[in-house]
Amino acid sequence: RDRSPSRGLGDVYKRQGMAVSFPRKRYFMELKNFARAAGYYLFAEALCLFLTLTLAVFHGTPVRAVSTICTIGVLICLCVNFAVRRGREDQRSKREDTARRGLLFSAMIGLPYLLLGIALILARAGVLPDTFFRWYKLLDAAFWQLCNIMSIDVQVSLLRWPQVIILAVLNLIPPAAVWISYRLTLAGFDPVCLLYTSPSPRD
Repeated sequence: RDRSPSRGLGDVYKRQGMAVSFPRKRYFMELKNFARAAGYYLFAEALCLFLTLTLAVFHGTPVRAVSTICTIGVLICLCVNFAVRRGREDQRSKREDTARRGLLFSAMIGLPYLLLGIALILARAGVLPDTFFRWYKLLDAAFWQLCNIMSIDVQVSLLRWPQVIILAVLNLIPPAAVWISYRLTLAGFDPVCLLYTSPSPRD
């Protein structure tokens, strides 16, 4: 005869309540991560705009090239920081669906840039207004000076198709940086530590 204590209806309802709360909590966490990604995008835009406008007082292609390197570097660093933080959280919680989450985090960060790249192609094809290039430079501040190297004007029709494709493809840098950094963090290699860790005198 089974002498184990029977489980009452209260225990059953409690387990059901816990089962319902877990998906709800996970959904809330994904929304929180999406808000964080939006915050990183806005912060990257503000910082890149500041650098671009600061260096804009100096004219010439070399200065624009230096400005482009600086702003793209800032963008990559922020993407790496976002990915490493998410990777550390998933390591602590021992998440198993890391491949899906890596793609999700890449999409969260990369969505504005991918949309801008698609919009630029549509503007060059005549679907969107020709002056969209002005807004593209503003919303894709990390590549603003690179756009100016290719064309200082605001008409996207003045760009050749190879230039448009290059600008559109460069928008894959943020999601790629997030994906690679997230996977490296899960593998035990923390990219952020390389920025702050200096070799000891004994090395």
